[in-house]
Formats: sequence, structure tokens, C-alpha cells
Amino acid sequence: MKKLIFIISGVVLAFGARAQFSIEAQGKGAIASTWLFNKNISDLGEEQDYAMAWGSSYGAAINFYYKNVGIGIEGLASKHVGGYSGRLGDFNYNSQVTLSGYQIPVLFKLKSDGGVYLELGVQANGISNANYTAQSDLGETSDNVSGSYAKSYMSAVFGFGANVKLSKKIPLGLLFGLRLNYGFDDSKGVDALGNDLDNKLIYNTYEKTNAASGAFMLGLTYSFELKK
Repeated sequence: MKKLIFIISGVVLAFGARAQFSIEAQGKGAIASTWLFNKNISDLGEEQDYAMAWGSSYGAAINFYYKNVGIGIEGLASKHVGGYSGRLGDFNYNSQVTLSGYQIPVLFKLKSDGGVYLELGVQANGISNANYTAQSDLGETSDNVSGSYAKSYMSAVFGFGANVKLSKKIPLGLLFGLRLNYGFDDSKGVDALGNDLDNKLIYNTYEKTNAASGAFMLGLTYSFELKK
């Protein structure tokens, strides 16, 4: 992380020595539709199925632009929830796993003069706590399953939106957009019933878990330009 900050600082100083560039500081949050996909769960039919679940994130970002091309880094506290439902015999159940942790996206950015932007990059995801809960006709259960999940994993990020200026006199903007995220590393974990996915007595072939989300982003931006 220190090396990444050093590189970004070097780019900013280089731009500042030669040409006009701009900096954006942002406070932002997101509500996301979140999923934990695993092929072994997908193959089980009504016994274990996916259900809609919602996660969130919030934090700060800083973006460095040379003209309309830039790079950004964010630090976000996050909750990623995997939701499930199913039927065992005569009983229906719903369950979910809540992953609490952090997200650090590093993004290549393009923007128009009017504030519309595109972003593409990678994201480091950390999992500090994982909690499993289930509700069925027989009652409720909960368990801390942090030991079953990876401590961290990487994901790909793609997003778009707009940063709308609120005033000509004050360099504040209202940020809103959509962001898609898909984990290409294995986040590991448990199934819809709370069983460890690497339990060979239950699953003959191990399949990795991919975390995915689609988020609505909202925030405030303070921007300023530095000239040659």
C-alpha cells in the first residue's frame, strides 16, 4: 500500500510540473445487491438456492486527473451479504452470511467536461468477520464462520455515473453512479446450511466461491485544479 501511494504521488508531481491537472476528494457510500456464487450450491436445486441480499459500503476516495484521464484510490468499510433459501423435506428455510470488512479499489478513470465518468480497475477485499444466520420452521440459528472464509480476495470493478456541479462558486459536486464488482479470487466459505464448502464428506469436488455485487453509489466531491 505504501508503494502504491508513493507511485501515485510521483505521478501527481510529474503532472504538476508540466501541465494542468485536477484532484477530486470524495466522501461516498453505496447500497448494493450482493451475492456469493458457488457451483456446488448452484447444482443443488430447491435444497439450496440463492436469494436477494443487500450490502453496503462507505468511505473516502481521492482521484488524480490529467485533463480527462485519471487514477483513483478508495478506502471503504463494507458489508457483503450472501442470501439463500431452500427446502429440506417438509421445512422451508432462509439463511444469509454477512461478511464485514474493507474494500480498496484502484481505478483507471475517464471523464467528460460535463462530469460523466467511466471507471475500471481492481479491488482488494478484506474479510474481518463472517456471521451465518438461518431462519426456518424449526427456529433460528446463528454462528460465527469467520474461519471458513478467506482473509482477503481480489475482484474486478467496472462503473459509470456522473459528478454534477452544485455551484459555480463552490467546487462541490453531487456524485451518483453504478458499480459492478466480481471476485476472481476464491473467497471460500460455507453453503446455505452453514456447512463448510471444503467438506469432502458433503462435496466431492471443491468449487471456489465468487463474490459479486451491483451497487448504487452516492457521494459528495470537492475538486480543484492546479495549473502550470
